[in-house]
Amino acid sequence: MVWGSSLMMRIVVLVVTLVGSLMVSRCSAGEPGGEQQQMVTYKRSFTMPGVSTTQHDVYFCTVMALNSTVEEWVVKFDPKASANRAHHMLLYGCSDVPQKTGYWDCGHHGVCTGGRIMYAWAKNAPGIHLPPDVGYRIGGQGAVKFLTLQIHYSLPLTGVEDHSGLVMELTTQPQQYKAGILLLVNGDTVIPPFTEKTHATMSCKAKAANVVEDIIVFGYRVHTHSLGIVVSGYKYSMQSGEFEEIAKGNPQWPQAFYPMQRALKISPDDLVLARCTFNSSARNRTTYIGSTGEDEMCNLYLMYYTDRETGSEWAVCGSNSYPGVADLLPKGNDEPLPPNPLLEEKAHGENTNKGSEVTYSPPVSDHKPITVNKKGHQYEKLPPQEDKYKLHPKPLAGTTPQQLPGMGSSGDTSSNKTAKAINIIDYKVSSDWAAGLVEEEKLGQITAVAVDSNNDVIIFHRGAVRWDGSSFTQDNKLVNTSAVITAAALLHISCKTGAVMDRWGKNFFYMTHGLTVDAEDNLWVTDVGMHQVFKFPPKFGDGKPSLVLGTKFVPGSDDTHFCKPTAVAVLKSGEFFVADGYCNSRVIKYSKDGSIVTQFGKGPDSSAFSFVSSPAPGIFNVPHSLALAEDKGEVCVADRQNGRIQCYDVSDSPQHTRIYKIPSWGSRIYAVAYSPVQGGRVYCVNGAQMFGSHKIEVFELDFASGQLLSSFSPNNQGLSYPHDLAVTQDAAELYVAEIGPDKLWKFTSVVTEHVHGTTTPAPTFLERLINGVTSFVLS
Repeated sequence: MVWGSSLMMRIVVLVVTLVGSLMVSRCSAGEPGGEQQQMVTYKRSFTMPGVSTTQHDVYFCTVMALNSTVEEWVVKFDPKASANRAHHMLLYGCSDVPQKTGYWDCGHHGVCTGGRIMYAWAKNAPGIHLPPDVGYRIGGQGAVKFLTLQIHYSLPLTGVEDHSGLVMELTTQPQQYKAGILLLVNGDTVIPPFTEKTHATMSCKAKAANVVEDIIVFGYRVHTHSLGIVVSGYKYSMQSGEFEEIAKGNPQWPQAFYPMQRALKISPDDLVLARCTFNSSARNRTTYIGSTGEDEMCNLYLMYYTDRETGSEWAVCGSNSYPGVADLLPKGNDEPLPPNPLLEEKAHGENTNKGSEVTYSPPVSDHKPITVNKKGHQYEKLPPQEDKYKLHPKPLAGTTPQQLPGMGSSGDTSSNKTAKAINIIDYKVSSDWAAGLVEEEKLGQITAVAVDSNNDVIIFHRGAVRWDGSSFTQDNKLVNTSAVITAAALLHISCKTGAVMDRWGKNFFYMTHGLTVDAEDNLWVTDVGMHQVFKFPPKFGDGKPSLVLGTKFVPGSDDTHFCKPTAVAVLKSGEFFVADGYCNSRVIKYSKDGSIVTQFGKGPDSSAFSFVSSPAPGIFNVPHSLALAEDKGEVCVADRQNGRIQCYDVSDSPQHTRIYKIPSWGSRIYAVAYSPVQGGRVYCVNGAQMFGSHKIEVFELDFASGQLLSSFSPNNQGLSYPHDLAVTQDAAELYVAEIGPDKLWKFTSVVTEHVHGTTTPAPTFLERLINGVTSFVLS
């Protein structure tokens, strides 16, 4: 009888445990002033769909579509991954994704648009349980329509099908506060060899990072690679002139979101600062910021809660906008924490933290839980734009800083006393042009667009074929060589009516990419599946190419092989350039007959991509698009993964001339075009990023200075996945091709006259730089 009672009790306990695993409850205060109530939660797994790779430093992404009719709140994350397989893992909330099923190489194709990081994990960190009444809002009618899981595999997974990921705990009960992350990230530090301490520093005004309401920071996570010894973060009050420590962590320990000793309020007018300290005393080479295991990173993630309706869910500080303040960081900011062998051991190998979690103290109901008692480190209040903090651009060869646009003879932008009339070019989308083209022609991914000598439009598309994570083998060979594009891959479209005039190229191409129309209306195209470059006569001739370069379906890096070539640019002399982009990171110059003249450029030291780094000129990371400024004697390269445009002279020994890189376009530039109007205009389009906080649109730059003149998108709503753009010689029309959704946009210029007078001083160079409207032009 005693045995039976014991058995019955065990059964009851087992049933209760099973029910508890399916339906978890916790107390919630609900709305302010409300009574406590039980909050019903449930769990959902999100893992990789059995991925494998034979390469180092691969970034794979997979997607989870959310219910547009049900709003959910994530309140807990439980990682299901180990450091001996996954280097690190990020969970993004997204408005759109490159593909809706399976997985993809998000190093090449980006993570998503409208992205914000919700969770980050590395080095066998435990899970996290958000404070009561705090959650990440997803689904429903909100901005987060998809979740994207990104995992960095630094080592090959030969013969392994990986299912690393996480389990989320969710509820449909609205939380009082919404969670968010403020990321401080450095991307341009160079770490010399045999150096005991190298600093990477970030500083921004919180509202410039997108903090629009007070945020309450309750957890932090630090991240570097192997050289990082400490990451510290601070708040600086512009009113009191005081520093307060936000975080200090050892990046070689499990990289959890550790709870703060005391939650900290950050207001939009506060400065946020962070510093990573690296020790390279045992390394005999220079190290750059990048994404491979051989590179370094410098990240500080601050997890916070804020107002549910008006607060921001995602903020980024990616620059050192206040170096004078950063120079006064409190003493000891770069001193490592005491050794902890247990934590250092847990950070490697199999994850022994599975099932454990970090918890946080609850917020108070009036949303003002912070009363700072400690005085911190006090300094004299610093005006943020004193002369000693001003930045000075490097001028173009043959110019001086005083010749930069917007600056007078002494650098004083208000010194121009003469009013004058200037023409301003704005671009408006032509929404009724080529309406219905995509549906009527059953267009696939539109990879390229060009204009001919009559200003009519030609597009290059993939029909029913799509490039995803399963399209190529690990050694860059096309998997399905029988899947030819059966549709006419080239369409000739009237610039006036949008009607299709000609259709060419059925059953010829396999994975279309680049398109160029030269001065004689010859068509030049690249096919990344065939690894070839083709030249066709005007209007496609009889369908037979007049020139073929590369070996069909065989990738390589010698004189007779390409590896996924991306673009062509053709001089009036008949000489031409080919961007051999995805694998080889080189640009090759050819004579008119197709003989190699020279080549230039090389890839990064390790094969992968960087998200905010600034490598030396001549280093390419996917040269994705080419544009000729023939009146300037230069060819410009969209250095996609480095997020910049590099230009070279067109001689037989091309020399580097300039770089354009502007903060407001972020870390990816997909395409570049040029028009000679008004002394030269450069047009480019950014795209899906590692950190999706930048608006995707078209940017117009002055060729000589690199100054950003304008940016625009359809109805100012941004683009999704633009892949190429083209502009007419007179800059009257501009076209953008997208690969998801498959769209072709036409923009028409509108010229208005403005009187430029003396009543409103132009912004200073520092103001333009902080606001992301000025670039450095490097010679």
